[in-house]
Amino acid sequence: MQLGLRSPDRSGRNARPAARAISLRSLSAGGLIATAIILALSTQFLFQVEMYNIWPLRDILSGWLDYFLDLATAGGCAFVAFSLAALLRAAPGMAGHALLVASLALGALAGEWWLLARSPLPPDVSTVAVLFAKVARWVVLGGLAYAVYVFRRRAAEVASRAHESELHGLQLERQTSEARLQTLRAQIEPHFLFNSLANVQRLYQTDRGRGRRMLANFVAYLRAALPEARRDETTLNQEVELTRAYLNVLQVRMGDRLKVSVDVPGELGALRFPPFALSTLAENAVKHGLNPLPEGGSIDIRARVEGPQLKVELADTGAGLTQSGGSGTGLANLRARLSALYGDAASLEIEANTPRGLRATIAVPAKPGLADPV
Repeated sequence: MQLGLRSPDRSGRNARPAARAISLRSLSAGGLIATAIILALSTQFLFQVEMYNIWPLRDILSGWLDYFLDLATAGGCAFVAFSLAALLRAAPGMAGHALLVASLALGALAGEWWLLARSPLPPDVSTVAVLFAKVARWVVLGGLAYAVYVFRRRAAEVASRAHESELHGLQLERQTSEARLQTLRAQIEPHFLFNSLANVQRLYQTDRGRGRRMLANFVAYLRAALPEARRDETTLNQEVELTRAYLNVLQVRMGDRLKVSVDVPGELGALRFPPFALSTLAENAVKHGLNPLPEGGSIDIRARVEGPQLKVELADTGAGLTQSGGSGTGLANLRARLSALYGDAASLEIEANTPRGLRATIAVPAKPGLADPV
């Protein structure tokens, strides 16, 4: 007979022996299952075909009702004994299960004994044998029902633990993503910041106009970068502005060796985008693509929506990653970060550009509605 028992407190606070308490809902469900078992057993009385040739239907139904009440008496005693044992059970594991089955047997024995006391058996019939057979029937049926309950409860616990493990995995992925974001920031910022400040200082000594322009671009970069540093997601417009500010600083330093074009439709600006993703591609293109070439090159940024995805492309006319000997750590970290944030819904594709250089395309789900940070 199915009985819902509460699992022990895993936290260790106010811990009680296993299954010390039972909910009224679970008790009611167990009672309904016990009633269904008793009703099913009672129908065997109605399948005695020879009775229909001897007795009228009214007497047959009356006999069935008496038989049903006798089964309800014995089954009810077994259920009550089982319920009391479940409420008071202190032994964990197999010992606890054995005690519950024993209580089921004792309850059934009490009920069947009382029925035999009301209607004694003929002298030539062994009371012990009859009691043993009837109690064994209740133990088998009730034990099977209880086994089904135990297996279902364990399956639910396994599913719950799997769900908790999945949530823990998602938290770890989020933490990993944040760590990779910090790595990306660390790759761009330290040498870039110090080099930019050193260049501003040098230009103020040699060319104050360029120095002022580089300082203004540098301040614009900081204004764009600081809000993104606090967010897991930004907008495409904010990321483009950050990348544009970063490249503007480098343009003052590189002069004609760096040319930049941006083609991002205004209606795409509010779509969500991972912070420092596009700027990572820009940093990689300058460091590994344009810097190795005396003549430098160009960087073109494009964005479009294809189906459910926002695709942002950065193409350069540099030397290419393999030719420049770059390690590609930033790209590897970015690819891992996209996977942690979006799973299979995002990707980073790197391919050769024409006539030379690389073309990197970030694809993420096109999600609108991210408010600008205040």
